[in-house]
Amino acid sequence: MKTKSIISANIDTDLVKQLKGKTKGTRSRTIERALRKYLDDQDSFALEDVPTLKLIMELAFRKELPDSAKQYLRSLYNEVK
Repeated sequence: MKTKSIISANIDTDLVKQLKGKTKGTRSRTIERALRKYLDDQDSFALEDVPTLKLIMELAFRKELPDSAKQYLRSLYNEVK
């Protein structure tokens, strides 16, 4: 079983009232789930969220790529932009 800690936070009064009206005694669990979701979303990374031009340029400057690949990526960048 995980240990729990009490935290104190300054939260907008209207938000607290809404929370009290919806949760009926399960506020700690609701807040914990919201914090977990927030932290999980902060750590998540989706390659499809990176703009195409940024991906192309990041690849074009990789040292391990041959010069021909770098040239191709730079020309592709110029076509796409």
